[in-house]
Amino acid sequence: PFGVEQIEDIGDDVSKEKSNDSNAEEALSIASVSTKDTAMSGSAPPSPLSHINATISDSVSGDERDVGHEHSLPQDPGSSMKEPLVHLEVALALNEDLTCEYKKSKLSTLSVEGTLQVRVKITQQGEYSPQPQAPIPFFLVFQDHFSHIKSLQENKKFVEHLTPEEGVEEREFIYCVSVPREEEFYPIVRYKCCSALRPVPIRVQSRVRAQGNSCRVALQISSNPQNPSELAQLTIIMSVPTGILGETLRCNPPGGVWNDERKVVLWCVSELGGGEKFQLQALFDIDATVLGEEGNLVEKIEFPVLARCQCSGFQLSAVAFEVTDMPDMYPAEVSKSLIRRFRVSHKEK
Repeated sequence: PFGVEQIEDIGDDVSKEKSNDSNAEEALSIASVSTKDTAMSGSAPPSPLSHINATISDSVSGDERDVGHEHSLPQDPGSSMKEPLVHLEVALALNEDLTCEYKKSKLSTLSVEGTLQVRVKITQQGEYSPQPQAPIPFFLVFQDHFSHIKSLQENKKFVEHLTPEEGVEEREFIYCVSVPREEEFYPIVRYKCCSALRPVPIRVQSRVRAQGNSCRVALQISSNPQNPSELAQLTIIMSVPTGILGETLRCNPPGGVWNDERKVVLWCVSELGGGEKFQLQALFDIDATVLGEEGNLVEKIEFPVLARCQCSGFQLSAVAFEVTDMPDMYPAEVSKSLIRRFRVSHKEK
């Protein structure tokens, strides 16, 4: 009924309220990235919200706890107390993950998935300004104007889907969000992108040559010139096949680390700017038993490469978000900040 494939609820595994929850830790790691905050007033978002505001009392699920009276102030006609001004600071943390696999430089599989997490801080000003004990709900509008989203998965413990029919046509999905405890991030929506979205932040190329009793691997990692910013924390993991003596590794430039337990070589690069290339060569000795086998040695051995990196302050899809208060039930001023990051896991065989 919402115009996108609905899949099962996230469940308790992503909505635990303990501070050591992995999703909360992930959101805090995103939040540590310095990005620009986008402020927003409490004005109403696009037209679908007007339909929700008009019928919000009937739309709220019976499973949701009614907290309206918990936030209302004493209504004494003779009282001179002024109603306090409620301010919601809504911090959104968006993380998108690109996972792709190439075989001989040809794309085999690619997927883009995202997670949106939220943290809310509530403040009140006025002559009577008690600290609210229960969460104050607000509206979140998930905008997919470029139709990048294939499926949405909301966390029903904290989120209720309220999208009207016209919102589906405009690719604007409305949620009523209510999260506890101001100091933590909570995952509220996960999504998968359609196959039409095929970003290529990096390119991995390798060449293997054997000469005498040695094997040389030339590796090049290229950053797309159209990347919005530099790629950070680049990690390159190259698997070494059986018959190649990994402990004899010689690198140019130096920096590769041999892991005998995992049989891989690891390189770490702090960052790679748009259009930049990281090139290296690794030289290994070949086991004598392999040298005695018939056939082309280069065709028998493979050095699969896994490259991982991330880019802070940007995203892969074109999804956007707006937040506003629920004026008929929980009027408040609302401000929004958005922290974004995408991560890349690129495998080349």
